Amino acid sequence: MPIACSTSALTGQEGLIQFQPAGTQFCLLDHTDFPAGTSITVPSSNDYRVGDAVVFAVEGTAVLDTALTAGTEFFVVARTDTSIDVSATPGGTAITLAGDGGTGSADTPGAANHISIDFHAFETVCQIREFSIEISREELDVTTLPCSIGGSSKYASFRSTQAGYASGTGTLTVYFTDSQTSLANRLLANTLLKSQEGASVKLYVNAVADTGGTINDTASLFIEADISITSMSLSVNPDDPTSAELSFSITNPTNILGADLS
Repeated sequence: MPIACSTSALTGQEGLIQFQPAGTQFCLLDHTDFPAGTSITVPSSNDYRVGDAVVFAVEGTAVLDTALTAGTEFFVVARTDTSIDVSATPGGTAITLAGDGGTGSADTPGAANHISIDFHAFETVCQIREFSIEISREELDVTTLPCSIGGSSKYASFRSTQAGYASGTGTLTVYFTDSQTSLANRLLANTLLKSQEGASVKLYVNAVADTGGTINDTASLFIEADISITSMSLSVNPDDPTSAELSFSITNPTNILGADLS
């Protein structure tokens, strides 16, 4: 996607972070949650904001309301705790749903048949000072009893181990801004969300851009994964800009420095 946060060339740029906010990814019933009118029903745990770009996808044999198109970007133009209105353009007129999703009068039967809604694309966070990440492997003890008797040594035998499951944790140092709608402040606020579904990051070690200023993921080194924010710490004093350190764990990584895990 085009990057507008930096005036310098991105080719070979070290360090860049893109983020998708939490509370923006859900599975919806194809008829019940898309009633006739302008409001789409979403869980009360949602954290959509006016201006968010979202996209719908059809799962299984579900049927999407004919007023919407799967895979097309729509924009949130109004929201409540349990509903959103979307438009084809930012700040545009809310789309009126036909109420004909599912069977036309009921939800498509089957738990796997639904409509997913997700934040449309990663956005660049411009207020990140630094990030760190650690990926480690569980150590499994596979020591066995001896296969024969006899023989002795004055030295202790060593255990045998092998690597098990991998896990990843990291930190982000984020500057606060005076804008309540900034993506940096939204990232910090995500710490408190009960459900962090949808939260994911692209942590670029080296971001390479094409001639149009768009990041070329094939040529870049980055880590892409869902994250769960586990803590936030901050300090305030009159001499330094206010920043906070977020700690997070990663799940479902799809790319780690060129290794495709999707």
